[in-house]
Amino acid sequence: MSDAGFKILTHDYRSPVQTGGPVLWDGTTVPFELPTVALDRSDDECGAGWNYCADIATAARIAGLWKGGNPSRVLRVRAAGEVVARGDKIRTDRLVIDGHADRATMVQHLGRPFGVYAGTMGEAQVAWWEALARPMRNVRNVEKGLRGALRQRGLEWKIVRYDDSVTAWDAWAARDAWDAWAARDARAARDAWDAWAARDAWDAWDAWDARAARDALTVQYAALNKWTNDDPLLLTTGLIDAYRNGLAIVLPTGPNTLGWAMTERSER
Repeated sequence: MSDAGFKILTHDYRSPVQTGGPVLWDGTTVPFELPTVALDRSDDECGAGWNYCADIATAARIAGLWKGGNPSRVLRVRAAGEVVARGDKIRTDRLVIDGHADRATMVQHLGRPFGVYAGTMGEAQVAWWEALARPMRNVRNVEKGLRGALRQRGLEWKIVRYDDSVTAWDAWAARDAWDAWAARDARAARDAWDAWAARDAWDAWDAWDARAARDALTVQYAALNKWTNDDPLLLTTGLIDAYRNGLAIVLPTGPNTLGWAMTERSER
């Protein structure tokens, strides 16, 4: 049992399991002690208290590294009160935030579950985590990334920019676009797209970016282990750069057409 570890909050510093809950930290003040809470001393793994984990990989598995497509905040924490450990979780009635986990620590922890590919996969996860923060906004670089992603997948599609994510999604959902697609016998192209994005992604467009990152990492690890004959970066090349430069959503919006939209912040 350790009184020090790691805790994950949402991108806006809220609890990852309480949607719309209060902001817990301002992101800068350290050390910062959270309000004292009741502590469950039972054997329940998900009992009341401030929960944290001994390592980042476990915390990410439980709370998510980029829930809803926004990168989570990975924090260094320590208990200032009583500590209860149950399963993969540790909880306390008094928890102190000591700051953000540094990049090198994240790479090391996130890579551990991947054995001989620990370094590669740790770096890959952190690279996606950084890209989904959209640290830059550059329309030209988004388009360049998307063209690179299409070439990597062997797709000769045109790209069309939409004003916002909702408009792009509406274009995808338009039945006449799908009817035209089917009428042109574009099954091969649709199959190629399905290799890019898992079918369940269609059911939650607001998490599209999170699923794109997950799928890219899954393909990468499978290819590194020679479980497939794919290029390990098949679903990473180009797309990660597009997200890094402000891509909000990308999806097929018509026959051999890739629609995309920028994040809603004002462009530089």
